[in-house]
Amino acid sequence: MAFKKIVRSPTFGLMTFEGAVGELIETPEFQRLTTIRQLGPMYLVYPGTHHSRSLHAMEVSHIATNMGMKLGLSKQDILILGCAGLLHDIGHGPYSHATEILYHDLYHKDHMDYTCRLITGKAKLELPEKEAELLNLGKIPVILKKYKINPADIADLIRKKYTKKPYLQELIFGSIDVDQLAFLLTDSRFSGVTYGDVSLDTLSEFFSVQNIPGKGKHLVASEKAIPAIKDMIMARLSMYNFYLTDTGLIVGNMIQTGIKRAIKTGEIKHFHIYTDDEIRTILINSKDPIARKMGVGIKYRRVFKIAFKIPPIFNSKQKDFIQYLKKNGYNQMHSDIYKKQETVLRKLSRIGAEKLKQLIYNRIKDKNLDIDEIFINMKSLKYLDLTEPRLKNARDILIKTINNQILPLIAFEPFFIFYVENANCIPASFYLAVPSKYRDKAKEAILQIIKS
Repeated sequence: MAFKKIVRSPTFGLMTFEGAVGELIETPEFQRLTTIRQLGPMYLVYPGTHHSRSLHAMEVSHIATNMGMKLGLSKQDILILGCAGLLHDIGHGPYSHATEILYHDLYHKDHMDYTCRLITGKAKLELPEKEAELLNLGKIPVILKKYKINPADIADLIRKKYTKKPYLQELIFGSIDVDQLAFLLTDSRFSGVTYGDVSLDTLSEFFSVQNIPGKGKHLVASEKAIPAIKDMIMARLSMYNFYLTDTGLIVGNMIQTGIKRAIKTGEIKHFHIYTDDEIRTILINSKDPIARKMGVGIKYRRVFKIAFKIPPIFNSKQKDFIQYLKKNGYNQMHSDIYKKQETVLRKLSRIGAEKLKQLIYNRIKDKNLDIDEIFINMKSLKYLDLTEPRLKNARDILIKTINNQILPLIAFEPFFIFYVENANCIPASFYLAVPSKYRDKAKEAILQIIKS
């Protein structure tokens, strides 16, 4: 009898996992995700968001399996979708995306690289010896092969490198994929932010797999699905304001700074093997005073405060469009405000984040302030465009007309696509944050730098 597991989701009700997916849920690599929050430190902003990465992964697998069945895919395709959905995040570090930058800074890789190495057996979960000796690690590729699934196929789907069956890739990572459908609905539910509530039933009902001459089989939506597709894309765009709150980003800086300091003392070797609470406990007990300050600050919500901020700056396409509007009677476009902000951002960019930190530190002149307590997040002028690839690719979602033509979404909704590709979705192009008691001094220091 095949292995079977039933889990209750607060969003989707009872979810049943059988065979390979059920067995994969029991692996230590997956179970580790039960102690990593889906939204990292966002519970400090939205107290309800304590849900785990494991819940998210199971919901992705559940949606993928159900959509595969509705699309009439083969049992093996459905199994592959279920496994890829379940495993797509097993490489996440503590506090999820809040520590993603450390993967890049320390290893020059990302959590997906680690995920794929765990799936293919090229890496084992690096746990403390006292834990590892009690666990049977490295079974993921064994389980996949047992069910005649190539681990490399699962890794390629997660890495967006799978070319054998385009429709499977589009379901796992595409403009309308199961990952987004899962996190928009559940993140919205736990946070109380309602604009993530998308129509899953409509989206799953009006998609089909169609053969595109010369391009293979792809996901195609009927014209009836366009309103639901637009709704989901707008939900994804709107949720940026939720995912990228100032406080969440600052706590992310605190976590990153604490970990880096604890790495220097040797108290942390591989940050990514720990859970949220484990990493926080290490920081609280660190012999490094700044690491300890960060840990205590995270635990008791002693969050650094923003001293200076530059709102989002228009990119080149947006500026061209504003000029077009002004020439055609829309004279209330206050682009001069953004011009001043861009001038300031250009100056700060030329100085650079590290030198800017030193200049601010020198001006504050307080022996109780460490330079690592000055946080600067600066968006490069070269990368002001929307960076979420799934939104940028929304123009190419395939739509089948009532006359059986297959056309991209942009053919039906050119103005909507223009907006999506050019909307500002970051909270700021620049911000400076410091401990609250240095807020006024830091603001005064950076204003002096700007004027000089």
